[in-house]
Amino acid sequence: MAIWLGDCVYTTPSGEKIATIRGLECVVKNLLNPLPSLIALAALIMLIISGIRLTLAGSDPKATAAAWQTFTWAVVGIVLLAVAWLILVAIENFTGAQVTEFGFL
Repeated sequence: MAIWLGDCVYTTPSGEKIATIRGLECVVKNLLNPLPSLIALAALIMLIISGIRLTLAGSDPKATAAAWQTFTWAVVGIVLLAVAWLILVAIENFTGAQVTEFGFL
């Protein structure tokens, strides 16, 4: 859901809404906020695909190795995403700065 509140738009006395330069912050925020969820979804899809490939590989060693490699990289992606998020949350808890939500000010 798009976030277009506050400084992103200016409401004139007649009720007309006009975009402001702060609207750029809203656009970037709308692009960056769902990014961790999309990365996790992509890793989950990779896990499912690797499972299907492993099942269909049969006794072919090259196909089995490729499926395990896909699985490994999916797990690496999930772990890196989790570690990055935990680091951001730790920074937020120690400093009080909002680093898990994008904003210019």
